[in-house]
Amino acid sequence: MSEKLAEVYEQYDMEILSTKKGRGATILNTTDGCRILEPFRGSMIRLEQEYVLKQLFLEEGCANLDYLIPNREGMLFTCDKYRQPFVLKKHFEGNECDMHNPSEILRAVTALARFHIYGKRVALKFTGAWKTAQQEKEKKRIAEIRRAIVDGEELEKLTYIYEISQNALEEALGTEKEEAGKAAENQAAPPDKERERAEDREIENTFIRHNKELKKINGYIMKVKRKNSFEALFLKVFPDYYRQGADCVEMLSRILGEQENSSANAFESHYGICHGSYNHHNVILCEEGEAIVHFERFSRGNQLNDLYQFARKAMEKNHFDFGLLTEIFQAYAAEIGLLTEDYHYMYVLFSYPEKFWKIANSYYNTNKAFLSPKYLEKLETVILQEAEKREMLAAYKEKYIG
Repeated sequence: MSEKLAEVYEQYDMEILSTKKGRGATILNTTDGCRILEPFRGSMIRLEQEYVLKQLFLEEGCANLDYLIPNREGMLFTCDKYRQPFVLKKHFEGNECDMHNPSEILRAVTALARFHIYGKRVALKFTGAWKTAQQEKEKKRIAEIRRAIVDGEELEKLTYIYEISQNALEEALGTEKEEAGKAAENQAAPPDKERERAEDREIENTFIRHNKELKKINGYIMKVKRKNSFEALFLKVFPDYYRQGADCVEMLSRILGEQENSSANAFESHYGICHGSYNHHNVILCEEGEAIVHFERFSRGNQLNDLYQFARKAMEKNHFDFGLLTEIFQAYAAEIGLLTEDYHYMYVLFSYPEKFWKIANSYYNTNKAFLSPKYLEKLETVILQEAEKREMLAAYKEKYIG
């Protein structure tokens, strides 16, 4: 057992039988089951939201997620002696999904669809549950402040130590302004329909932003006096990929506009909790089933975006095999029905040159003086895959759109 982490382990109610190294983490075999201890580098608010979210999933009966485990003091993270924070989560014995194995891909798709079914119900409860959690947290802080005041702590120290809001301090001191309190209570959340429309438009806005970034990168490279092989190739293929991106924005805008004006919005049936990063690294295939991990990018929105992200990666790993894509859609549709509008929406997502944008964006944000030859290799791979991708899109359009 690592001496460095010994004091972290001591903060949890668990008996450790053995430990082993995982990918940037420590996997623990305990009397209560498998656990994983990971360094925490994110936002505390997001961590608290993730905890509330997963508790809702647990209440719904979804047990195959990497639930956060609080320490003895009820904290979601624990620091070692170097003040490095760690989080403890439920873990699962198994292997990541093999993207070259069709049966494992379909297992992962079925697991995603079932997660989405739970996610539809959880999405309706999350706002209320999060608000309740924040109120409970505020009450605990108020109680701590009052105890500290009795012990003679100075107000400046209290504000810093407890990271409290002005309202919490005023309430603890018994001087909360009634009007301010009423204003906070009466602050209405946006209507569900408006929020759903805004989240549907998020993909369109993302594509618009990516297109602007591509145009900016193209302008930058054109000004480079001595262009390397990557830059020369980028300028050669940029017009075609930029046109693809612009066409996708136009198609997506039209589809979303039709859905907003429709009395029966097809996307409403897919509104729920999205994983946000559902790929082969974040689904573990176990003997007893499938587990889903790493929810750092979860959100509420169109769950078809999760399906697209996973299917796109499967296509890239399997030469854009349209037969496999058909099986992926069938596996998902067996759990959650798909309409023509859904296939049309995902067709636009598949059509967007996302891989090209990722390579260009990574190039732009790296040190140009030591540009890795990997950038050229990746760009050449995308170009070589273009014919396969277009063939897949043609078959897709014929089968699902007409």
